Amino acid sequence: MTRGTIPDPDDGLRSAPEGRGAGAEVESRSPGLTEVLDLVRRARRFDSSGYCLSVLACRVDDRIAAAGAGGYGDYLNLLESSPREVDALVEALTIKVSSFFRDPLVFEFLGEVVLPSLLVERPEAADSGLRIWSAGCCNGEEPYSVAILLRDLARRVREPVDARIFATDVDENALARGREALYSRESLANVRLGLLESSFAPEGELYRVIPEIAGTVRFSLHDLAGPGTAAPSESVFGSFDLVLCRNVLIYFEAELQQRVFERLCWSLAPGGFLLLGPAERLSGPWAGRLRPVDGCVGLYRKPARNGRSFEGSPP
Repeated sequence: MTRGTIPDPDDGLRSAPEGRGAGAEVESRSPGLTEVLDLVRRARRFDSSGYCLSVLACRVDDRIAAAGAGGYGDYLNLLESSPREVDALVEALTIKVSSFFRDPLVFEFLGEVVLPSLLVERPEAADSGLRIWSAGCCNGEEPYSVAILLRDLARRVREPVDARIFATDVDENALARGREALYSRESLANVRLGLLESSFAPEGELYRVIPEIAGTVRFSLHDLAGPGTAAPSESVFGSFDLVLCRNVLIYFEAELQQRVFERLCWSLAPGGFLLLGPAERLSGPWAGRLRPVDGCVGLYRKPARNGRSFEGSPP
């Protein structure tokens, strides 16, 4: 594994991952770090090759300190004897930072512009339901936010909105929390009062997504960076109208960024939208594949063609 690098903005995705500048210190620790990451790969099928090594080193160091281990050797022994610590490390490496309607202006644009336009433009066919993918869904706040917007849209247009939302992550524990659909008040800070009252049911000090909304989201394990299909297998063939992949690519090295971006682009239906994080920008040779959408930072659209099928094979 090579030291993590930050891609040149002219080469493709502009990003600013944490851990920048770890340099030779990271390289000197990489043998022990590699053993730790290999153990995680074997135990949890989480392949971190292609991730920025400086970011991974910082996350592992944090867990070593939290566990009170004396270094990589002691920590490896702990991982081999404690599945719970393996889970804690996977959660630290995959960086779970999310909330409902994170970046409220982005979700307002989705609810007021993107989703209504998709609803109008979809073909009149039996399989014309919207297909949405939340890639790197963390604990489910993002896909549920989209589901809430779709329910509110159905209320406004006074007709049902047929949609299937696929939510994927590499962390089984995060997926389990998403399926449980139970959240703290802090994670709901950006939810408007009307949507809060209509979309959640209080349970003590927590709030549960109502079944009508929770039932529209399907959670499954999928590694964007791993081998296999470009889209989650549960979606059958991809062809998504909207893909949300926010604050994921910034933690990958340039080569892996390009491979994942190719997969995301392939998975989009003609005319479909890709939403990246606020620190992620497409430029250089990648920019021609998708067109930026005015009015929303990080939103891109695939050129439309006749029909909803796509060409070629998944990368």
